[in-house]
Amino acid sequence: MSTVRPDAPAPDSAPTPTRRVDASMSLLVDMMTNTLDEAYAERAARRTGEAEPVPESASASGRSRTLAGFAVLVALGLLTGTAIAQVRQRQEVGTGLRADLAAQARDRTAQTDALAGQTDLLRAEVTAIREAALSADAAGRALTAQLTALGLASGTTPVRGPGIVVTVQDAPAGTSKQTDPLRPGTAPEGRVQDRDLQDVVNGLWTAGAEAVAVNGQRLTALTAIRSAGDAILVDLRPLTPPYVVAAVGDPEKLELAFIDGPSGRRLQTFSSLYGITFEVRREKELSLAGAAAPDLRAASPAPGGGS
Repeated sequence: MSTVRPDAPAPDSAPTPTRRVDASMSLLVDMMTNTLDEAYAERAARRTGEAEPVPESASASGRSRTLAGFAVLVALGLLTGTAIAQVRQRQEVGTGLRADLAAQARDRTAQTDALAGQTDLLRAEVTAIREAALSADAAGRALTAQLTALGLASGTTPVRGPGIVVTVQDAPAGTSKQTDPLRPGTAPEGRVQDRDLQDVVNGLWTAGAEAVAVNGQRLTALTAIRSAGDAILVDLRPLTPPYVVAAVGDPEKLELAFIDGPSGRRLQTFSSLYGITFEVRREKELSLAGAAAPDLRAASPAPGGGS
C-alpha cells in the first residue's frame, strides 16, 4: 500500500505557470533590451560585415517613419516660409504707407507755408493802404496809432528790435533715458516735448519779453502749443527741431531773468539728466512777423458810441 504525502501534487494535475516579476514593465524592458531600431541595427551590421537579415515588416516600418518625418519637416518648412513671407509683405505695406503719409505731410506743409507767405504780403498791403487813408487828418493819425498799439498787444503787427534767442534741441542719439517723475507716460525723456516749449515761452513772457516767436511763428494770446504723435504743433503747424524761440526785449534783462527763473533752471535740469541741449544768446536785431488776425467772435458797441 502506497502512501501519498499531503504536500505532493496530484499526478495528473498541470503545473501552474509562474508570472514574471517584470511583466507589468514590458515596455520598459523592451526599450532597455532593444535600444536600437531595426533599421539602425541593419545599417550598423552592414558596416561591420556582419549583417543579419532584418524582417521585411521592420524595414518597411523604418522607411515609413523616415518618410513621415521628412513630410513633417517639409510641412514645417512651408509653414515657416509662408509666415515669413506674410510678415515681410506687411512690413513693406506699412513702410510704403508711412512713406506716403510723410510725403503728403511735407506737401501740405509746403502749401501752408506758401499760403502763409501770401497772407503776409496781403496783410502788408492792407496795412499800407489803411495808414495812407488815415494819415489825411489828425483823427486818422490818432486812430492809426491806436491800431498800431492794439496790433502790438495782439501780436498781429510785425516787430523789430533787440532780444534773445533760446534754441532747444533733442538729446543726441544714444543718450541714456531715465524715468522723469515730472513727465510720466510721455515720449522718451531725451526728446523735447510740447510742455517744454510751453515752459520756455512762459518763462520768456515772465522775464519781460514784448513779442515771442517759435520757429518763425508769432505767438499771441490765442496760440496753442500742443503735440500730435511725435510732432509739436504751433497753431496746427508742425515744427521740426531744433526749436528756436525768439523774444524781443531788453537782451540783458531777458537773459538774466530767464536763466535764473524757474524755466531756465528746469532746462538745466533736463539737460543734465536727459541730454537735452539748449543755448541762450543775445541778438542786437530781431525781426518777428505778425500773426494772422484773430477771428471776431463777439462784438458790442463802445460806451457813448451811439447806435
